[in-house]
Amino acid sequence: MALLLNVLLNVLILLVFLRFLMQLAGINFFNPVVQSTVKATQFVDVLNRSLPKPAKGRINLAAIILLILLYLVKVSVLSNMAGGITIFDAHYKNLASGADSLLLGTLMAVTDGVLTFCRYLIFAAIIMSWVTLFTQKSGPFTEAIQELAEPLFAPFRKIMPNMGMIDLSPLLAILALIILGVVMTSVSLAVIGGYR
Repeated sequence: MALLLNVLLNVLILLVFLRFLMQLAGINFFNPVVQSTVKATQFVDVLNRSLPKPAKGRINLAAIILLILLYLVKVSVLSNMAGGITIFDAHYKNLASGADSLLLGTLMAVTDGVLTFCRYLIFAAIIMSWVTLFTQKSGPFTEAIQELAEPLFAPFRKIMPNMGMIDLSPLLAILALIILGVVMTSVSLAVIGGYR
């Protein structure tokens, strides 16, 4: 039962996060991948009507709120089903009980989920660029992945010298995500140590 609920929550989290990123990156709305994601996450629009739309509508506050709520449900329900141990990461075992530990677990789960998704997105963008290079064809799925990954590469492209066809910005982005993940894990373990 816990595994099925975990899969369901992960699918919902992925859809809501994709919806948020697609709107933030400004991907072409007429791309079929974007259209299907918007249709699958119409429940975001219900909450979105009553919230402000910062950054000229590119930041979807409803998606952020739903994402945090889904992670909160994931951490609370799954930690209770697993006997008080959260199952999303072994580093977060033996959290103190209470609202503060639930919020801490949710924050750690959101951070870990975002970093993991960004790493997978970078790997997918690298693979899709190779596929496009060898087949000389690009579909809507490839375009959506490239457009989603571009904001992750853009800061590193600004500081890297132009090397022609060789683009090292994905490697630098992955390295930055790994370093950020190590820092976040160290901080979270230090905070967890403060609870004991």
